[in-house]
Amino acid sequence: MFCLQSSQALQVLENSLRKHLPESLKDMTDDFDHYNNTYVIYSKDPKHCQEFLGSSEVINWKQHLQIQSSQSDLGRVIESLGATNLGKVKHKQCFLYMISETAKKLAPSLVDAKNLVVSSNKLKPFDHQLFKFASLDVTHAALVNSIWYFGGNEKSQKFIERCIFTFPSFCIMGPEGIPVSWALMDHTGELRMGGTLPKYRRQGLIYHIAQHQIQAIEKLGFPMYVHVDKANFTIQRMCDILGYVPMPCTWNQWNCVPL
Repeated sequence: MFCLQSSQALQVLENSLRKHLPESLKDMTDDFDHYNNTYVIYSKDPKHCQEFLGSSEVINWKQHLQIQSSQSDLGRVIESLGATNLGKVKHKQCFLYMISETAKKLAPSLVDAKNLVVSSNKLKPFDHQLFKFASLDVTHAALVNSIWYFGGNEKSQKFIERCIFTFPSFCIMGPEGIPVSWALMDHTGELRMGGTLPKYRRQGLIYHIAQHQIQAIEKLGFPMYVHVDKANFTIQRMCDILGYVPMPCTWNQWNCVPL
């Protein structure tokens, strides 16, 4: 890291960033792929950012897309822009958790040290003879896609393949030699798409894979967070047992579809 000493140096940096930042936008080539057409937004003035978000250089409103943010106040602006662009907007709001190791570094004021001890006594023992920790392979994408609540289609499988190929992924191999429980990281850096095959549920495997994932990703230095549906009490309980820190804000997603 170095400090910029002049306005000329700042201009050079800006020009350099402009050449590289659009690389992510070049991946959004399928107008119907809302999995890949994702925008993560934070605004210092969420109630007055309509002009900025309305720019076609920022968001391609002609595509099927999703916008994610911890700021529910963005909803009014996004819904207005959706109507302006003759589109339909659907909003989903979930609980947002930060993994305890990340919270200690980034949000220490929210951390209660007394509540950050993982309740290992509540976890079922892990049978290391029957199950083995491993990484997912791209060939496992179809298996993940088959039980992912938001998947089950061709575009979601391609999205899962990209996530497995690009980011760290973790699984527990069962006696049949295939993954029976897994956890991924998506293109926003979130811990996502955790799942267990029906045959192996209620054995606590998702707890063990979550612990394994966190320990491995912590070594890589990534901040870790996860959102949980307000009706998913099972995963909320898991977050509590594993000492995840609930955030005062919510996780919001707006799915936008042009009509």
